[in-house]
Amino acid sequence: MNATTEPNGATTTSPEQAAQWLQQGKLLAYPTESVWGIGCDAYNQQAVEQILAIKNRPSEKGMIVVTDSIERIRPLLQQLPQSRQQQIIASWSTRASEENAAHTQQAHTWLLPLKTAQFSATTEADNEDTNTQDIGAQKANASKAHDPHQPGTDALVPYWITGKHDSIAVRVIAHPLIAQLCQQMVSSANPYGLVVSTSCNPSGDSPAKSFEQAYAYFGQDIAYLQGETLGYVLPSQISDASSGQVIR
Repeated sequence: MNATTEPNGATTTSPEQAAQWLQQGKLLAYPTESVWGIGCDAYNQQAVEQILAIKNRPSEKGMIVVTDSIERIRPLLQQLPQSRQQQIIASWSTRASEENAAHTQQAHTWLLPLKTAQFSATTEADNEDTNTQDIGAQKANASKAHDPHQPGTDALVPYWITGKHDSIAVRVIAHPLIAQLCQQMVSSANPYGLVVSTSCNPSGDSPAKSFEQAYAYFGQDIAYLQGETLGYVLPSQISDASSGQVIR
C-alpha cells in the first residue's frame, strides 16, 4: 500500500510525505516556532471545516495560515505602503540563529488587507475601487461562481480562510521543516503554498509543546510531522498590516 494512503495516526519526519497527506485532505500536527500547530491545505474547504469542528472554532473568525517565502506572497503586500512592507518583511526575515535568540525571538502574523480582486477572478487586479462595504456578498458570490482550486490570473484567497474579515492572517514561518512543507504544497491549486496553522489543542487546553502531547490530544484522528519546535519563549504576535497596531 502506498504510504500516502496510510490512515490518520501515521507519523513522518518527511515534509514531502506530510505534504502528500495534506493534499489528500488529511489534518496534520507539526512543530512551529514556539508550540505545535494543527493544520491542513488552506484551499481544501472540507479539511478546514474539520479543523474548525475539532477546535470548536467559529468559522467567522478566520484562520491563520503559514507559508515558506516572502517572495511567494509578495502580491499580498503590494497594496501596502513601502514603509509597512519593509516592517513586515523585517519581522519575517530574522531567524533564531544567534546566541539566545530563541529567548528573544517572536513569531509575527500579519493581517494583510485583501482587495476585491483577490476574492473574485472577474475583477481586475489593479482595480482602484476600495469601496468594500458589500465585500461579504462579493466573497459569497465569488465562492459560488469560481472554484478556488482553479485560480485565474489573480490567485484567490478562499473565503473559508478569511472568515468575516477583509484580510488574511499570514506568517512566513521561521521553522525550516515547515517551510519545506509549505514549499511542497505550492501548486496551481494552492499558489501561495498556504497551510493552516492553529494551535494544537482541544478547546480549553494548553497548546501541545511536543509530539507526545499532540498525540495525547488527538491520537488517531490526525497525522503527525515529527520534529522539535524552535524553542521561542515569547508568544506569537498578531498585528494589523494597515494600521501597524498589535492585535494580540
